Amino acid sequence: MNIGYVLDDVTINEFGRGNTVVTQLIANLDARAIRMSIPAVTLAVAQHDLGDAQIDAVHGTIKFVEHVRLEAVSTLDETQRISEVYAYLADQPDPAAAHVVAVSRHLGFPVLTTNRKRWDPVLAQLPWTVEVFEISDTD
Repeated sequence: MNIGYVLDDVTINEFGRGNTVVTQLIANLDARAIRMSIPAVTLAVAQHDLGDAQIDAVHGTIKFVEHVRLEAVSTLDETQRISEVYAYLADQPDPAAAHVVAVSRHLGFPVLTTNRKRWDPVLAQLPWTVEVFEISDTD
């Protein structure tokens, strides 16, 4: 069975800022060989307001943590999957969310976020069910 999660822009941004809950979660999931997918378009959005050292930390994690994978847009099929999602978000364009949803649907993985409310307007526009789990620091 293939198990994994798709990290959204808010989570990637929080990781870059040194959020210890997100950092520990990534380490724990990696230790359990659970895949974490980071959509490339989402990464671009997430790092727009991070500093160079923070971006380097995120990029280092993608390069060197075994179960973290960058989901590139390198084939026509990948482009089409994003386009299909993006068509439903036309009223509130959100390329980061479109790529997350496209990867989530393709891999069958739920989305991990540090802000569940970020997803309410996105999910309201989609004809599909996408599982979204919120990461929190409460026990």
